[in-house]
Amino acid sequence: MAGTKQKFKAIIIGGGPVGMYLAHALQATGIDYVLCEKRDAIPPATAFGLFLWPHGLRLLHQVGLIDRTEAISSLLTKITHAGPAGDVVREYSDFKFLQLAHGYPVRMFDRGSLGQMLYDTLRQPEAHIRTGKQLVDIERRAGGGTAHFADGTREEGSIIIGADGVWSTVRDLMRRDAPEGLFDAIPYAADYGAVFGRSPLPPRQPGSSSSPLESKQQFEFHRNGALLQLFTSKTEVHYISYLKLDQPRRERKGFDETIDASDAAVAPWLDTRIAAGLMFRDLWQTRSAAGSANLDEGSVRMWHWGRMVLVGDAAHKVLPNQGMGANGGFESAASLVNQLSALLRHEPEPNTTELRQAFTACQAERQGVMGAYQRMARDGLDGWTRQGGPPLDALRASDVLVSPMVARSVKLDAVPFPDERAGFSGWGYKVPAEAARAAGGGPKL
Repeated sequence: MAGTKQKFKAIIIGGGPVGMYLAHALQATGIDYVLCEKRDAIPPATAFGLFLWPHGLRLLHQVGLIDRTEAISSLLTKITHAGPAGDVVREYSDFKFLQLAHGYPVRMFDRGSLGQMLYDTLRQPEAHIRTGKQLVDIERRAGGGTAHFADGTREEGSIIIGADGVWSTVRDLMRRDAPEGLFDAIPYAADYGAVFGRSPLPPRQPGSSSSPLESKQQFEFHRNGALLQLFTSKTEVHYISYLKLDQPRRERKGFDETIDASDAAVAPWLDTRIAAGLMFRDLWQTRSAAGSANLDEGSVRMWHWGRMVLVGDAAHKVLPNQGMGANGGFESAASLVNQLSALLRHEPEPNTTELRQAFTACQAERQGVMGAYQRMARDGLDGWTRQGGPPLDALRASDVLVSPMVARSVKLDAVPFPDERAGFSGWGYKVPAEAARAAGGGPKL
């Protein structure tokens, strides 16, 4: 009907783990949304592993998904560090400590299974999810914006949320509309490159009842300028081979699946002994998927412009060695939903100035935290690839800092959580977004 006002609606661009969690968080707080993904399917055909730490699992638990996550993931309980020849440097079980401290463990997922679970558990996903939607433009209009796609279709909404990764199209369109110099064309830099891969868990050896690699473990092999990480699930081994680059790179380089054993990040590890009777070469030769990428890192100066706002890798990119990327993205998505839900309770049709204040509060709450995680991941990778061997005591001291940061993590203010789990550390108090706004301030940690 002419003159009918549109209900507040968020357009999410990007259907990766952070975009899909954001859909669940909006659904749980009663905010309408549509999610548009450029690929033809959720999840993608080729997907590598990711970690969810206690604070990431806690957010999924709050929206009713903890049982489903446990069914499609593997626990991590033990880390083994070794030198280039396979000689053990250190073993420890900090993952078990994290579960005792916070009530939730650390779990490893393949992105495909996680993405499918997040899709299947949405209410009426077919009504909210659009695939094959490559964003080409965002048109500003009174009270909202229109997202235009390469296939000629469009979506109208009140805000546009860029959950579209490192090379975000939403971010590019924000830069186009904003004053010159506010947004960098290439905001991230890479000092490391990496090869990602996955292989079936090796079969048991003759005379043995188990695989040479136990499940629930993380292995790290160190040499000057390089690191090899392996993570075992019940059926697969996921691995990342890191290589220090000759010089920092600022370039738009996508994931390259044309990878072979001659790659500089792979070749030095082929004859590394991973376990009794198992060399890395054996895993590489049985790989089911592999690819290379530069490991971009950094934070965008501004996470929003007008009615557009960024979450996840589009706003803050962390090295993958500590597995904090998805967890940080989930938290930033929850922080954004908290600000929106607090605003909408008082202003069902917020203007651009009110939305900008909400977006600014979200960035203020999350940018410093993500900066700390970025520095910790970078310090860790620099330490484990240091010439002459890793500084074990310094790295161990850094590891201890993670638990207090996890304890102060975000959850959804407007979603009841009576069965929240807690360990001996407890969860830190955070003033809800609405209370902080009423007090005349931004978010308070």
